[in-house]
Order: sequence, then structure tokens, then C-alpha cells
Amino acid sequence: MLREALKNGEFTITCEFVPARGKDGPGVEAAIDFAKAMAGAATKIHAVSLTDNPGGNSAMIPDALAPEIQKTGLTALVHFSCRDMNRNAFESRVMALARAGIGNLLVVTGDYPASGFEGNAAGVFDLDSVQAIKYMKAMNDGLEIPGPKKGATVRLPKTDFFVAAAVSPFKLKEEELLPQFFKLEKKIAAGADFVITQLGYDMRKSLEVKRYMASRGLKVPLIGNVYVLSYGAAKTMHAGLVPGCVVTDELLKVLEAESKDPDKGKKKRLERAAKMVAMFKGMGFNGVHIGGFALKTDDFRYIVDRAVELAPQWEEFVPEVAFGRKDEFYAFPPPKSYRPGETDDDPVKHLPPGRRLLGYGLAMAMHRLAFERGSLGCRLLTGYYKLVGDRSVLARFSHFNENLIKLLCFHCRDCGDCALPDMAYCCPQGKCAKQQRNGPCGGSTRGMCEVYPDQKHCVWTLVYPRLKGAGKVAEMRTGYVPPRKMELAYTSAWANYFLNRDHAAPVQSETPEEKKP
Repeated sequence: MLREALKNGEFTITCEFVPARGKDGPGVEAAIDFAKAMAGAATKIHAVSLTDNPGGNSAMIPDALAPEIQKTGLTALVHFSCRDMNRNAFESRVMALARAGIGNLLVVTGDYPASGFEGNAAGVFDLDSVQAIKYMKAMNDGLEIPGPKKGATVRLPKTDFFVAAAVSPFKLKEEELLPQFFKLEKKIAAGADFVITQLGYDMRKSLEVKRYMASRGLKVPLIGNVYVLSYGAAKTMHAGLVPGCVVTDELLKVLEAESKDPDKGKKKRLERAAKMVAMFKGMGFNGVHIGGFALKTDDFRYIVDRAVELAPQWEEFVPEVAFGRKDEFYAFPPPKSYRPGETDDDPVKHLPPGRRLLGYGLAMAMHRLAFERGSLGCRLLTGYYKLVGDRSVLARFSHFNENLIKLLCFHCRDCGDCALPDMAYCCPQGKCAKQQRNGPCGGSTRGMCEVYPDQKHCVWTLVYPRLKGAGKVAEMRTGYVPPRKMELAYTSAWANYFLNRDHAAPVQSETPEEKKP
């Protein structure tokens, strides 16, 4: 139902539920009860969305509830986090969902683990969301795997997943916001079928996703996020305890005042949500994703039905949901109109020039001298590493010196499959808690890492100014970086690079014989 509605241009509505911890109980059954109540109802819902351990806390896996949702006649949209699985477990889960008849997935990086049995759980993050979407689309094409005979391959049966990607436009700084858009481009290039925005309360920021996609010719459906925000949830988000969710001082004061009403502000927050639904439809979005803590079936129904009544006045409500922050960066000038049809240039064309950074300049000079394919230094070092091999005393001495230099200069973790050249010489292993190689997750706040908000900047806020200063910002929207080759851990990344064993190895072109069927 969801897939067909989006493809047919119908304004789609998904309703989000957060399964609770445990095998049953009200928090687990809520989504099932909602689906039963809404199946065949006059108020049309296109999918029931099920989260995947949001906040990094353990909960019922959505995969178990999705088949029960679909038995009611409604579609399940399963959130699929990259946090807890390596790529083998990822494939196993995807194939199990395919067998269960679940075909709609929202692929996200996932919040860093926050709690667990006898201590915090480990974050895996073997794949990022770009890599995960590409992997899923490879399964849709029939995943090619090694066959029983040496050198032979076979194709697995094709899957049929309709994949959503997420994007967070509610970032304060230029170096936070634009990399979000650049990563969105990579997700769409990897095969994302539609996009859902992060929750937020600045309609201009929400519209910027649509404007950016139009400026880049990205023609996939876009769904706006409508979160029914209670004062209690707002306080948690305002304190920075929910990664990537922004509640400003001004919005918090509004919700505090509303919470003093006899109904604790419920009517006003449902009305605000209905207005947001009407605004997203008026702005030309393809649908809305409605969520909120402890919402009842009647609450969802009220929001959807009330939005229809408010639709003719939607433009009047835009100033009511404009909770930006001081010094907020916007990728585009203020819109002349919030109605569809305004055309914008690529915002990168209008950026002021960046400041050249000495450290990055030195790193690039060394790269051109020694690592650029075809350079004299690269040819000499390739010969050297072929000569010394992997186990000689000289090889071990070279690896020790390499590791020491990169540890001091780049916080190297000796992964053996170096992504420094892909990330403006900022190490994803040493500087990113989630080891993101294709762009930032959505969890940063004011440029700081979700996991270490008082200690570390998001590594991508360091990558961006380096590339901007070198006139290479546009490179951030291209250049897919594959998952790390774990078999190379604690080996010489330089040897692996020069001997074409790492992810940067040139792709071997097919010979005429190989191209033959």
C-alpha cells in the first residue's frame, strides 16, 4: 500500500510506534491494536512504522511485530538500524524479513547504545546507512556470491525491498547541515526509494530538504516528520538526551505554558501536529510520518482528519512552527513562498570561499608526492613493499614506524584499510564513534559528537572546512567508500594500499573474454 501510494502520487501517511522492552505488554501490543483498529477505517493510514531500539536501548525487534501488522491488511514499515549487526548478521536479517513478506524498510545508522545487561552494549556499526542501502539493493538485483567451484559465482534469489532513507536538516552550523545533504545524495545514489526527514519544528528547515533535492534533480518522494511533542519529551530533547532532536528554548517555553492547561496541553499539541500535516501537504511533500510518545488510535485519527479541515489555511500556520536558533545556518535564502514551484540553484555555488588549512595542505602535498597513483613516489614505494613482503623484519619495522606516525598525526587505530584520503585526512576509526565513512550520522548537536558531546567534534565538521578551503566541497556528495575490510586489521595500511589489497585498489576492468555471457 505504501509503495503503490507513493508511486501513484498519493499523499501518504505513516504512523510510528516505539515497541517497548519485553515480549508482550501494552507497549508491545500498541502497534498491533492500532493496526486492527485502523484496518478498513475511513481515516486512511498507509503504513505502521516500527522503530528499531531508538536511543540505543533494548526493545522488542520490529521484525517480530511487522507480520502481525500486515495480517490486519495494513503495511509495516520496519526501521532497520546499522548499530547492532555486522554485515553477515545484516544480510541474515534482511533475508529473514524478505521471507516473512516484509518489503518496506527505513534504513538508519542508529543511535549509539545507551544501556544493556550488566553494562552498556557494544556498538557494531560495521556498515553505515549508505553502504546498507547499497547492500539491500544488491540483494534486490540478486546478490552475487562465491560458487562451489573456485572462481565461480552464483546469484541468490532476488528480494524486493522498498527502502527509505533519513535526513536531518535541523543542524545549527554550515559544516553540520551541508554534509547531511551530501550524504542524502549518496543514499539516493545507492538506491534509496524515498526519504523521511528527522523530527523538528522549523518549517523553513524542513522545506530546505525539498529545495535541496530539487536543486540537485533528486527525484524521489519526500515525507515530512510530524512528532507530537509533549512537555516531558521536549525537556528530554532540550537537554540533548535524544540524539539529533532539537527543541529550542523558545519552543520549550511554549510547551511549558501549554502543559498548565487542564489537559496538560494535549489538545494544543495535537492541533499543532494537524497544522504541520496540512503544511507539509501544502508545501508539496509526498506524505507525513506521524509519531509521538504514548499516542492513542484516536489521537492519530484526530490529527489526520483535522489536517484535512485545516488544509485550505495551511500557509497561515507557517509562522507558528518557526523555532529556529540564534545564528542558524540556512542553505537557501528565505523562501518567497512555501508553495511548490520555486527553483533554486545548487547552494554550493553560492558558498563563500573557505580558509585553506595548513595541516590539510601538508597532508595533501605528502599524498601527491607518495600516494597518488602513477607518481614517482608511489611507484618506488610499491616496489619497496613488494620487496620486503609482509613478514620480514624490515616489513615489521616499516609497519611500526607507519603506525607511530599516523597515531601521532591522525589518531590512527591501525585498521589496515585506511580511509584518510577519503575523509580529508580525518580518521573515521579514531575520530568517529560510529566509524562513518560516507558522511555524518544525524546525532550531532552544535557540531559535537552524539557520543562524546563535551569532548569531540563530529568528525565531518572537521572534514567539511578542510575540503571547503581546498575548493573540494562538491566531492563530499560523490565518492562512495566501501565498508572496512576487517581482514586487514592490524596490518600495514601502506602496504595494503600500494599492493592493491585495500578498498582503494583500482577496479580491474573486464577482459573481452570475461564480458562474454
